[in-house]
Amino acid sequence: MAEDATIAAPETRLAAPFDRLTIVWLKTAACLSVGFVYAWRVKQGGAETFFFWNQDLPVLGLMVVFTAALALAPTRGLARLRLAWSPLAWVYGLAAVGAAAGFLGAGWLFGGYTLSLDEFMANFDARIFASGRLMAPVAPQWQPFVPALQPLFTLPLPTHALWASAYLPVNAGLRAAALRVGAEAWVNPLLSGFSVVALYRIGQRLWPGEPRIGLIAAGLMGTSAQLILMSMTAYAMSAHLAFNLAWLWLFLRGGRLGHAGALLVGLLATGLHQLVFHPLFAAPFVLQLWLDRRWRLAALYTLGYAAIGLFWTEYWRLAMHLAGVPEAGPGQFGGGWLLDRLVLLVSAIRFDNLGEMGQTVMRFVTWQNPLTAPLALAGTIAATRAKGHLRALVLGVVLTLVAMLILEPTQVHGWGYRYLHGLLGSVALIAAWSWVRLTAALAPARRDVAGGGLILACAVSLLALTPLRAWQAWRYVAPYAAANARIQAATAPVVIVDHEGSPGFDPGTVVRNDPLLLAGPKVMQLSYLDAGMVRTVCAGGDVQVFDGRDAARLGIDTEDVPLDPQVPALRALMKELHCGQPMP
Repeated sequence: MAEDATIAAPETRLAAPFDRLTIVWLKTAACLSVGFVYAWRVKQGGAETFFFWNQDLPVLGLMVVFTAALALAPTRGLARLRLAWSPLAWVYGLAAVGAAAGFLGAGWLFGGYTLSLDEFMANFDARIFASGRLMAPVAPQWQPFVPALQPLFTLPLPTHALWASAYLPVNAGLRAAALRVGAEAWVNPLLSGFSVVALYRIGQRLWPGEPRIGLIAAGLMGTSAQLILMSMTAYAMSAHLAFNLAWLWLFLRGGRLGHAGALLVGLLATGLHQLVFHPLFAAPFVLQLWLDRRWRLAALYTLGYAAIGLFWTEYWRLAMHLAGVPEAGPGQFGGGWLLDRLVLLVSAIRFDNLGEMGQTVMRFVTWQNPLTAPLALAGTIAATRAKGHLRALVLGVVLTLVAMLILEPTQVHGWGYRYLHGLLGSVALIAAWSWVRLTAALAPARRDVAGGGLILACAVSLLALTPLRAWQAWRYVAPYAAANARIQAATAPVVIVDHEGSPGFDPGTVVRNDPLLLAGPKVMQLSYLDAGMVRTVCAGGDVQVFDGRDAARLGIDTEDVPLDPQVPALRALMKELHCGQPMP
């Protein structure tokens, strides 16, 4: 410990612990050069590469410079920075500010638009659940068009009489409950606010003799641009973070009530939207129970999670039965379906996974407080050696990174790295513990200076970096939101989205339909239609077309999209039928 906390030699004129953190930042940048090489090679490789060049790389430079500046800052000025209120007041204040920013940003920043299909499908299911159904009925005249109305992420039902997303239901259920009382926009902000308070309480329980750790962890996470921007969305990740921290809070509380509550939270957390995320967080803590020879408790959690996994694996089959959908045949749903999806993902592993993962990890570290990533990385090895709950926190992050490297190295859209969002609390706790460890051997005066630097970093993250990130997000989303608004306001009953060719674009950002098919035009993706469908649509009334030229005029990020072999013929057929007017 003494070696880690040693003040830099006088000739370097860098103040501890910021001297070491600056070096860690430089080493991190060197390791993430794999993402730089990949981004340089692919040039225009989609949203992730765009974010890398235009959002994350500049912020990385700012963070390194800022950390080095803290090491050179006048000590007298930093030493004067103090927390004027009680720790609890600061924690609740941060939670309230983050929740308010999340609520306001969802409307002011994004205008209620959901860029990602993951977000849209959460609201899609929420609207279905709020109507009192598990799956929405599709009118007979629209059933043949279901694949074109929603090409991605719908449940592959044997008929198109009903539809729903392929995601597990808990996140959508939360949003449906809020929708019934007109509070849907508050779901993620409140979950994020709860997470800040829960993290503080967890820190107090883990380190009762060192109350600073919980406060520092809450400060680091509460000033994270990723935490705040993601609370403006409909992603399930804010719920993953809140449920993971609620689980850990109950797990550490112990006793019958604590462990029963943890298993109940684990049931809900596993069913939020994808099966894999929460178990990767909980597994290291269950493993630690086995290593600590707490046999009965370890067996309880192991059997409990086996039952939880089995329940959610069979959820779709149960939902189909409750909705009256006929059985699709063996292997169509349940474990066989999940295994097929897993095999498909694993078969897609490429060497480029490393480059894509480098980009996404860069996105994660640069969307946090400037000191979070270097502190967490500086303490990772020591935390692993410390074993116990610290090691479990580290292993949860490592397991998730390894799983995503194999299964889904690229997230496409997201503010920060959303696949690690549920682990923000783990990273902040490791970083806070690392801070106390690095500053423990400093003289009291130097420790006051370091504390002032930490307070300044939190202020800069909340008041400068988060607004910068909000502006970056707004600037990227605004053209897509404008395109979606234009399509939804169309006077024609059907809008066909023709996204292929040059210029091409991501159709998932605008092919959006009311799950009950009551509001707005029917928006269809051209490449999922056939000649008979085009004739039917064109015979039914006015049709408007939104294509790559429209997208480019609105400022959407365009690229060359290979043509599906049938698309030119469908375009020619529409021309022959005098069908498909340009968007006004």
